[in-house]
Amino acid sequence: MARKLFSWTLFVGMLFTASVSALAGEMPLRVLIDVRSNHSDGAHDFNTLADLAQKRGIDVLAFTEHDRFSILFGIEPVAKILGYQMQHPSLYVTGVEKFFDDFAALRAKRPDMLFMAATESTPGYGWRGIPFRNLTLHNPERHIIALGAERAAQIEALPSFDLRHAHGPFALSMVFWFLLVGGMLFILIRRRKRVVAMLLFASFIAFLATWLVKGAVDADADFIRVAEQQGLFTIWAHPGTLSGTRPGPMGVQLDTPPYSARVFREPTANAFAAIYGDTHTYTNPGDLWDRYMADYMMGLHAAPIWAVAAGDYHKEGQSGEYLGNYPMDVWAQARSTDAVLEALRHGHMAAWRTSKSKNFRVVRLAIQDGSGKRLLPGDESLVASEMMLSFQLQEKPASGRVGLADKSIRARLVVDGKVLKVFSTHLNQLLKVRLHLTPGAHVVRIDVPNQWLGSMIANPFLLRVVN
Repeated sequence: MARKLFSWTLFVGMLFTASVSALAGEMPLRVLIDVRSNHSDGAHDFNTLADLAQKRGIDVLAFTEHDRFSILFGIEPVAKILGYQMQHPSLYVTGVEKFFDDFAALRAKRPDMLFMAATESTPGYGWRGIPFRNLTLHNPERHIIALGAERAAQIEALPSFDLRHAHGPFALSMVFWFLLVGGMLFILIRRRKRVVAMLLFASFIAFLATWLVKGAVDADADFIRVAEQQGLFTIWAHPGTLSGTRPGPMGVQLDTPPYSARVFREPTANAFAAIYGDTHTYTNPGDLWDRYMADYMMGLHAAPIWAVAAGDYHKEGQSGEYLGNYPMDVWAQARSTDAVLEALRHGHMAAWRTSKSKNFRVVRLAIQDGSGKRLLPGDESLVASEMMLSFQLQEKPASGRVGLADKSIRARLVVDGKVLKVFSTHLNQLLKVRLHLTPGAHVVRIDVPNQWLGSMIANPFLLRVVN
């Protein structure tokens, strides 16, 4: 009886999701996240960034600031007391309250645009190696974005803000405590204070046990848990990072290896950067993302994980990057930040990599089955086996360049991790593709591999075919 009730509830919920999605506007909003201002380590102020965004057709701009950008070196587990901190520009330094005061002023001054607040945070890091020889800071750029903050308290509650999981060198700390306690025990025993020595030794063992257990906390999981408690949308920022090991301040090496395998292992964030500055493979057909989504459809994961674009923008022209190179098309039900955040939570978006002079968008991407049910990217629903997929690209605003509409665009239809069809389309052409799927669970998505207009990855349709 309980199983039947659960199945009926799931069925009704899917129908409700599909019907709500069908009400969303045809024209998605252009959304840009992962932008740093001079409130952390960006070069430009809010007004400059808003002007650039408006010029490039951005509807929603998210300021994704470092909440705490520090290097902590010290003796664990009291590194903040017996240690040294090097602070870099971040909200911790410039002031979280100051950020939100300026943010509110910008919203009041520019009602023509939507603005969102976010952090790019380092959940935790540790040290390896020996000082003055090969000391390496491990995972300092393993970042998670927390999007949708409206109050300073939401940011100050994050574990990254108080460096809760920033650990000093483990080996050096162990040597320090063994030498210190060993020296004290030697002195006490020489002075025939054996009872005091035994109490000190027992306390030291208890201290070590407490320290080691505390050090086993998964920093990523703890950050995601707290961020979600604060109502924030979490995104792995650049999981395929190719930054490698490189020199940092004071001769320290910085090492952040790719962490894409961690992204697709629970507990995980709401989304991940599928398109950004580095080259990666986990969104290729049949790779990690497709496998994760297939497993979700089989009930092996608690929630899907969505694809977004994240550009890591700091300065106009820096490393050849410009504001708006990594935007998203987001199907929101209203022109509000709450509606945008809700659309992101449901995967109603497509991620882009483009260039300063190009502004291509997905203006239509939907599936409709024989019963008339219409779905957007990210929707999960029961459907009939016969479906029609609609897909259309436009340049908005149009540049007026001659011959642009005649250039061919290659797109791929990926079903259950396999490329089912490669088709050619053009700007402004409404492409309609018939689909016939067998009964069961299916993951259906469209992407545009890198070519003259850039590249695009849309979130999948999660379909359960019933006949």
